[in-house]
Amino acid sequence: MRILKYDTHTHLDLYDDFETKLKYIEKNEIYTIVMTNVPKLYKKYKDKYPNLKFTRFSLGLHPELVIQYGNQLKLFLDYLPESKYIGEIGLDYSKGIIVDQKQTFERIIESCNTFEDKIISIHSRKATDSVIDIVGESKNKIILHWFTGSKKELERAIDKGYYFSVNSDMLVTKKGTALISEIPSNKLLIESDSPFTKQTRNNFTVDYFDDFYMNASKILGKTVDEVELLFSENFRTLLK
Repeated sequence: MRILKYDTHTHLDLYDDFETKLKYIEKNEIYTIVMTNVPKLYKKYKDKYPNLKFTRFSLGLHPELVIQYGNQLKLFLDYLPESKYIGEIGLDYSKGIIVDQKQTFERIIESCNTFEDKIISIHSRKATDSVIDIVGESKNKIILHWFTGSKKELERAIDKGYYFSVNSDMLVTKKGTALISEIPSNKLLIESDSPFTKQTRNNFTVDYFDDFYMNASKILGKTVDEVELLFSENFRTLLK
């Protein structure tokens, strides 16, 4: 069976050579979900690049931008029916609880819950319990991106059946490796979170898979071939 190369969470539009990277993705057949931080950008890219085979744009309203761009919530809800991919959305309590942020996330999840076909990438920094309280058990596919919560919070998320997208930075930290080893292997997905990981910050070539698989194999106690197949099959299941 063909091994799929993919990236469930990238901010590709933050690079100056955005279009060059899009061409690279298409040429190398890397299934890529590009996050947007505000709805206007989602619409802009979706309209500008309508014929991409391997790239999909995700409808987002980043929690850290809610105060500045909260007036785009209506646009988000208008575009929601047409977008299978949702992200980046979520909560960020690293600077304390922000009421507007929480209310916006609640409204987004409430609206997503009227569907059953969404793939939703969620930011949960310092806010995992609140995210789980709001999302609950969902008929949509929930992905906690770059999870950094506690073991207890991880257990709650696992119990709800969420997926977890992991990146190269997580594979080389003590906490990251400990968390990844606890996640059910069939719930693991690949993300680059470019340009916010060390490997992608300055010299992003998109094709980071060899190092990723090698490091993941050490954590999971599997061969590289087994890890490639595992992550590939997880992505196929996600898309079903």
